[in-house]
Amino acid sequence: MKKLAKRAGIGFLFFVIIYWCIGIIRVPSFDMKATFQKDDILLYRKYLIFPNHQDIVVYRSDYSEEQDSSEDARYLFIQRIVALPGDSIFIDSNVVYVNRERIEEQQSFQKNHIVQLIDSIEKIPSLNFIEEKSLISKYFEYAVSVSKNGYFQLKKDTSVLSISYELEHPTVFEDNIFPYNQSIRWNKHFWGPMYLPKKGDKMALTKDNLLIYLPLIQEEEKSANVQNDSLFINNQYINEYEFKDDYYFVMGDNRDNAVDSRYLGPVRKRDIVGIVFMKIN
Repeated sequence: MKKLAKRAGIGFLFFVIIYWCIGIIRVPSFDMKATFQKDDILLYRKYLIFPNHQDIVVYRSDYSEEQDSSEDARYLFIQRIVALPGDSIFIDSNVVYVNRERIEEQQSFQKNHIVQLIDSIEKIPSLNFIEEKSLISKYFEYAVSVSKNGYFQLKKDTSVLSISYELEHPTVFEDNIFPYNQSIRWNKHFWGPMYLPKKGDKMALTKDNLLIYLPLIQEEEKSANVQNDSLFINNQYINEYEFKDDYYFVMGDNRDNAVDSRYLGPVRKRDIVGIVFMKIN
């Protein structure tokens, strides 16, 4: 009886350790398509959360509460760390630069292209590998999401009349792109440059950089507001701000279809709940 109780106690202790140290999550979206598929089941560690470049993290966001219906709500996101606190991030023509160095993308990363075919895509067996597609004109033009290997496969296919990359114009303003201000004309393909604050960083505030950092400051200081291009916190004028958290820039591997830091803004360290280390299905 004592042995049984001892084994039960060890089993319970093991369960508690696993519960507090390891999390399990089902992939909620297509943001990481090619690396992970929607509904894949992942394990992530909840301890020693010091993310590095290219780590895949699980983090909280209130985006779903504000913009998604309750039926489609997503409270946890799974995406890749691209830049760390203290890094500078810049996206030019959908090419990512961190600290002025170009970040090479994996072959599997997905991007959107426009293809014109000789017939309906459903009638071309060689194009069955394309999962995300949408007919955009009666001339058999499709918007498709494919990897770099898929792009080269399309280039060689005789049923493809033309293929082009779907790139936003640099002057296009998207109001759902961080920092959500028309004076900062960023979009998903032309974003930044932006320095990612570290905890304790003191930043002199100017008319221009205040527009960029205001959403972060307002998350840290609920009473922060702007009057005549100046920051006030608790009705006191502030010309220098000390950040209270570390900020990370994350992106989905399904680059043109992921709701990531281009939309949500940099992620606070306190909102990162774990680092993915295994897929179990």
